[in-house]
Amino acid sequence: PTGCMSFDGKKLTIDNKNCNHCMHCINLMPQALRPGTETGATILLGSHAPILEGAQMSWVMVPFMKMEAPFDELKELADNVMEWWAENGKNRERVGELILRLGMRNFLESVGLPPVPQTIQTPRANPFFFWHQADFDAEAAGRKYIKA
Repeated sequence: PTGCMSFDGKKLTIDNKNCNHCMHCINLMPQALRPGTETGATILLGSHAPILEGAQMSWVMVPFMKMEAPFDELKELADNVMEWWAENGKNRERVGELILRLGMRNFLESVGLPPVPQTIQTPRANPFFFWHQADFDAEAAGRKYIKA
């Protein structure tokens, strides 16, 4: 789906940076490809099905996270999400509803996750854009982006 694979007639090349680990290629070509030794998980967050608003699909927060014991990276992410939710959530409010109320940008900055193209509300239709005023001013002045 991401176009991360190319074949020049002799060699199959996979651009790991653009691969979203959906396993679609393995399902289509089980004889040519198989899962590698690098294993992990895609972290999604925020789905639920309220009666009044209809079903809300989850967002991909982390496209790929290596899963190696003692899972410190996953535990740290879970702790950061729980802390943000405890500080900002209303009574009986779910994390997905809180993200909708306060915004994805606020969530990602508070939890310490970088914005990635996979973090979209509706696939192939409505990606979030993350602009800081300093970046906009720098681009308008002809300078490179400023890291905060």
